[in-house]
Amino acid sequence: MSDFEKDTVHLVRLAFDGKVADVAALSRRLLRMVAQRRPDLAPVVQVVLDAVLAGPTRAASQPLPVDFDSRLELLRREPDPHLPVEPTWPAAVREQLDAVVEEREQEDKLADAGIAPTRSLLFVGPPGVGKTLAARWLAVHTRRPLLTLDLAAVMSSFLGRTGNNIRVVLDFARRAPSVLLLDEFDAIAKRRDDTTEVGELKRLVTVLLQAVDDWPTAGVLVAATNHPELLDPAVWRRFDRVVQFPPPNVDEVATTIHRLLGDDEVMRDRVELLAALLQGRSFADVARVVTAARRAAVVCGHSTGDAIEDVIIDMSEGADLASKLRIAASLSAAGKSQRDVSSITGLSRDTIRKHLGSSHGKRTKKPVTRHEVRR
Repeated sequence: MSDFEKDTVHLVRLAFDGKVADVAALSRRLLRMVAQRRPDLAPVVQVVLDAVLAGPTRAASQPLPVDFDSRLELLRREPDPHLPVEPTWPAAVREQLDAVVEEREQEDKLADAGIAPTRSLLFVGPPGVGKTLAARWLAVHTRRPLLTLDLAAVMSSFLGRTGNNIRVVLDFARRAPSVLLLDEFDAIAKRRDDTTEVGELKRLVTVLLQAVDDWPTAGVLVAATNHPELLDPAVWRRFDRVVQFPPPNVDEVATTIHRLLGDDEVMRDRVELLAALLQGRSFADVARVVTAARRAAVVCGHSTGDAIEDVIIDMSEGADLASKLRIAASLSAAGKSQRDVSSITGLSRDTIRKHLGSSHGKRTKKPVTRHEVRR
């Protein structure tokens, strides 16, 4: 059989299996082939294509499923998700995310080779490292609505109701191309050998695994967890990609701060100092600290640079010795005197000389106060 005939057989199989989103995706491909082979049918094909494309749009506007008892919506929907600032990703994470987007842009080539694009991803990492943001990023760059499971609404005190809610969510998300985010995945995909869990929740894991296996090609299923050790072992091999999100390093923290504050040369030294203090903290923590500083600057009538410097001083005072020495080295390299360094970090000048050497910051002037240290 030709590729067209194989695709037709596959289309019928998908239709009998009730995979609406996959039927729509394959139908678009077949219709484009028809228009190429029969130019006289091109106008009719375009009308049908418009109808096929409108189908997912109508499905995406359908009312969200709700819990039977509480009547709370089980999903949060962002029809047109956006990102106020382009996120900073570790290189390994960025490579994986870019690959998913590239696959979607080359979907026809993959289909010609009989290969499906990435349909499911498991995001693993501590809180605040960008897992939820990465799901939104994928929705933006694959031009799909973002559906997020509302775990509080889904979890029911009635035995069996939680499993039914999950099934309803999965069925709804399968109807139209979208990015479905199952956050806190460990809460619903726990190890089936956990003796504290009842049989219904163990059966739910089986349902989830089957859903991952059969997720429609037109959509993307993203599961995120802070506690990978709680996941059922069978979960790991079901996902097309497992993406590890490490805590950001100091360069990634600095890049994030620059993006939040803008590319201001005057702020560069302060950003580097703040990044050194925030090293090891999550992207969410970094954004929270910078936003608080900007808020304080507006309320107090100070410049953003002054507010950031106040944060540096406050964090330096509460930092451990290793962090203080790291900040002291950065301050010295930036030309601050030992008195300035001592005032900002709280380290004695003897300690600074001992660890950094007597050659650092030899210029002398009166000790600076909190606001005098600003440039």
